[in-house]
Parts: sequence; C-alpha cells; structure tokens
Amino acid sequence: MFIKSKDNQKIKLVRSLENKKARDLHGFYIIESIKLIEEAIKENICFEFIFISENLNDKKDSSSLIKCLDENKIEYHSLDNNLFKEISSTVNSQGIIGIARKPKHNIEDIIKSYNFMVFCDKLQDPGNLGTIIRTADAFGPCAVLLSPSCVDAYNDKTVRACAGAIFRVPIVEVENSLDFIKNLQGQEFSVISTVVDSDKSFEDINKPKKICLIIGNEGNGVSKELKEASDECITIKMTGQTESLNASIAAAISIYEIRKKL
Repeated sequence: MFIKSKDNQKIKLVRSLENKKARDLHGFYIIESIKLIEEAIKENICFEFIFISENLNDKKDSSSLIKCLDENKIEYHSLDNNLFKEISSTVNSQGIIGIARKPKHNIEDIIKSYNFMVFCDKLQDPGNLGTIIRTADAFGPCAVLLSPSCVDAYNDKTVRACAGAIFRVPIVEVENSLDFIKNLQGQEFSVISTVVDSDKSFEDINKPKKICLIIGNEGNGVSKELKEASDECITIKMTGQTESLNASIAAAISIYEIRKKL
C-alpha cells in the first residue's frame, strides 16, 4: 500500500505518538532506524506496522529488509518521500519508521524474578535514561523502574539512546515512589541511594541478596523522602577535582560496582 495523504489514519497515529499521553493511550511507540528495527524483530517485538520511504525502496540493500518483514508477517507501507520527512524525528533518516507495541510488565513478577533493580527518581534527560537502560542491559539481569515525573522511556530520543537495550530490559512506571520503595524493603531488597555527600562508598556495602539502586534527578539528586527511606546512601569517591558526574555516568559506575556485590 502506498500512502501519500496527510489525512491517512496511520499517519495521524504516528504524529500523535510524539506525545506521551498518546503513547500511553494507544500502547505504541516509535522505532526509527534500520538497525534498531532489525534488532527489535530479532527480540520478537510486536509491530503494529512499518513505514518505508520511497528512497529506501530505491536502495539496493532494501530487498533483504523487505524480505525480513515478509518472513515475519509484519505489515508495512510505502510513503511519499516528503510525507515521510514530515513524520520522521531524525535529521538524517534512513527511510524507515516502525510502530511497536509497548510491552506490559507485571511489577510483582519482576520483584520475584529480579534481584537487582535501578530506580530512576525524576530523571529529565532522555539521553541519560537511555544510557542507564543500556547499562542495565550490559550488567544485568536488571529491571528499570521510573518514578512519577520521570522522562518517558518510550520517548523517541530515549529509544535511540538505549541502542536496542529497551527490547530486553523490563521497564515499569511506579505510581508512588515511597510506597514502592517500602514494598521492596518488605521483600528483602536493600535500597541504596546515590548521593554526593555520604561518608560511605561501595566498599562499605554488605552483600545483600537483593538490591534496588536509586539514581536521582540531574539537578537535585535523589529526593529527600527517598534518601531518608533508603537503607544506605553511598557516594562515588573521586580522586580528581570534579565535584560531580553526569547522571548516566554516575549510574553506570554504580550499576557496575553494585552488580559485583550480587
């Protein structure tokens, strides 16, 4: 099917998915790039449909991609080049946009299945969240939890920053941060907050069976109520003059160090 009208219902759906409310309402998100879509297919991500630009159709290597879509029975449509550019969120698009179904994870099942979680407390930068999800995948198994007001994991920038990790890491939005943390503690999780002013570091942590690591907001850090509720607060000890680290870098170091404790 060739689409060239802006009024097409599928075009309207893609446009709406730029907004988190629409992503939550429809249960879809956007994946853009050949590599990410190929990886999503390998990870059995469910696609609603895929848009392919005329430019991609003209490329010699597009036949293998089309064959992959056909073999996996994924619905796809060709788009007028100008219309494709209007709905693409990337500057140099590769000519393909996938509309994928968001996975549904049961939080109780995750608590039972995972002994390591990363709780993101009001992070605002999609690149930081994407890097954290990618690190959680690298040093997993690890689940990622998002507080209210945290940047959406299915934001297009976050999805790109994840570099495919979002297809493997379970991600859950939490309704009430404090209640959730207390629930974890009641199920043998040790809750550890990363802060800039603690006397304790990773070396001071015992070896609990289960750990939930809290990563704080880029500007304000971990919220006061979560720090006070935590079992321990730890700081990354640095030998240089830099006072603090980027949230995703601090998270990566913390995830690596705490994984060794488990």
